Amino acid sequence: MRRVVLILADGLRPDAVTAARMPSLSQLGREYARAINVRTVRPSSTVAALASLATGVAPETHGLVNPGLEFLTRLGTLRPLGRELSRERLRVAVVAGEMNRAARAVAGSLAAAAGAKHLVAAGRRARETAVAAAKLLTDDQDGLVMVYLPDCDRAGHAFGWMSAPYLTAASEVDTAIGMLAESAGDSLMIILADHGGGGVHATEHDEPHVLNDAIPLVLAGPHVRRHRVIAERTSLLDVPPTILWSLGVTVPACYEGTVIHQAFAPARTVEAVAV
Repeated sequence: MRRVVLILADGLRPDAVTAARMPSLSQLGREYARAINVRTVRPSSTVAALASLATGVAPETHGLVNPGLEFLTRLGTLRPLGRELSRERLRVAVVAGEMNRAARAVAGSLAAAAGAKHLVAAGRRARETAVAAAKLLTDDQDGLVMVYLPDCDRAGHAFGWMSAPYLTAASEVDTAIGMLAESAGDSLMIILADHGGGGVHATEHDEPHVLNDAIPLVLAGPHVRRHRVIAERTSLLDVPPTILWSLGVTVPACYEGTVIHQAFAPARTVEAVAV
């Protein structure tokens, strides 16, 4: 099977990932590959990070740092990840929590423009969204399934990063990760956050600060190295080329990150060809 399950835990800080609080994610990181020096893009916001994951380039290039549809006019000059996968007849699906009608309309337009053919919005908390994603994974279809879990970010903005409600939300997200790991089969799983939080102000994450910029990153699956700790500097921008490479799709030369070859067994670490 050629499938990647990308789990984005919005606002999850690396120091929230402990064996006691997040046993599923901690175990995946111990058994497979985890990067310990990972940074998101600047500004460290969800919109900017999602756009970078979708296009493989930094906010300075894609220009989307605020919510809205003005991003659509720039897509003609970019090579969105979803479109690259669709050209190879690989499915691109996004599963997120419940949205109101207006939010779903905007999200649907952006997802479709970036190449995602399926958008599922279900669940008020992470485990409910995971159930919806698990149903999608039962069809064993090749491609990318992205699962967006907003629980930690919501708690961080409401109560502060690393507050008791935030840590409870982290545990909820971990429950969802455990459920998805059971459903992923022989897929490559990539788990990361879009940003941290609480570095300058307790309930915010936009300002430059290591606690806002640092994110967790775990890769797991049949072709991933076992018990691998990646100490080299790694970026959120390295995730899009890694997804394409792992699915056998050529990485566009315009992508600004590099494949995380350190995470994979030697048989898989061949150079991606740029075009």
